[in-house]
Amino acid sequence: VTAQNKYLVTLRALVGYAYADGIHNNDRATKCFSKKKIEERDKAAEIYLTESELQALYEMPLSGLHDQVRDIFLVGCYTCQRVSDYNNISKGSFTTTAKGTPIIRLIQQKTRTEVKIPIMNPICEKYSYNIPSVIDVIINRYIKQILKELSEIVPSLALRVPTKLTMKQKQNLANGKIEIEHNDKGEVVMPRYNCVTTHTARRSGITNMYLSHKYTIVQMMHVSGHKTQKTFMDYIKLSSDEIADEIDAIANPTQNDVF
Repeated sequence: VTAQNKYLVTLRALVGYAYADGIHNNDRATKCFSKKKIEERDKAAEIYLTESELQALYEMPLSGLHDQVRDIFLVGCYTCQRVSDYNNISKGSFTTTAKGTPIIRLIQQKTRTEVKIPIMNPICEKYSYNIPSVIDVIINRYIKQILKELSEIVPSLALRVPTKLTMKQKQNLANGKIEIEHNDKGEVVMPRYNCVTTHTARRSGITNMYLSHKYTIVQMMHVSGHKTQKTFMDYIKLSSDEIADEIDAIANPTQNDVF
């Protein structure tokens, strides 16, 4: 369904541009392509990495391409951007506000929204602000390998979660290239590290900002570039247990912080 929606969006854009350029005059055509609704039950697991998991990833000794992939992924986590944006941050993206606050200034590729992001991690200094770029297919492949290795000392990364198979996973399963586990409900389950993609970085950044209780929704949306609160809140991926823990921590501030 996600792929179909991408094609529909592209076709709708082409029809819209053709209308704007006077190639056709069918004003109803631009309203004839509606997205198919993706039900929650049809989605692959949408997880986020906690602050402690991100810290362990940051401290993990790596070299070569693995090191670059880890750092690029973390840049995504600490900027709350899409891979098309955090994977293309250049030295020219770094600037300061009028008051001298160091920021990253981006024009988001998908929405053309300008965002100004306070620098929340020193990774950029490691590269003298010339952050490397690696194609997203490679990031997706290597970040799973990296987190699988890290799960040996961070067991939460290996916890099994219910999910749905992607088209590629279905093909690999049919060709006997992978084996799939099921829980007692018959659902496909995978370790959390295997559910991480380039987009997990944006989801992790937004969720962890929310959990910090340091920022307003408006401030967080300014960083993420979301136009509506509803769309922004879709990125907050908390389980019912986590929400209960969060409420308890707020209601009982004298107890040990659970986050």
